Amino acid sequence: MLTNPVIDAMMSRKSIRKYTEEMPSDEVIQTIVRAGQQAPFAYQLCSVLLSRHPDHHPFHAPLLFTICVDSHRMECVMAERNWRMRNNDLSLLLFGIQDAALMAENMVMAAESLGLGSCFLGGTPYYADKVIEEYS
Repeated sequence: MLTNPVIDAMMSRKSIRKYTEEMPSDEVIQTIVRAGQQAPFAYQLCSVLLSRHPDHHPFHAPLLFTICVDSHRMECVMAERNWRMRNNDLSLLLFGIQDAALMAENMVMAAESLGLGSCFLGGTPYYADKVIEEYS
């Protein structure tokens, strides 16, 4: 099998559920988010929320990134450009889920390549009210 640093990071990636208390630097966080923004988006229909409260996070991780489908972003861009929406809500949801997943994958791989562990959590939709309250 061929290898390089990117493939090595992908092959060594695994879910981590035990974290140190060390907070990654702002530069590391910005790098991870920027890598996520480089994902091959359909419409870039997602937003990233960041929480730095380990006591409130699963596994007491120092950071918690929440990547949300954000169809409102597309509506704002279209309105600003005076363009008409041609997609229905289901299309926007599907593209948004795809965009969020691609962004998350890029962020996970960037974190892995920088020596940080991660764990995908799939329960956020069940706690949407709490997420909205936390970030309002």
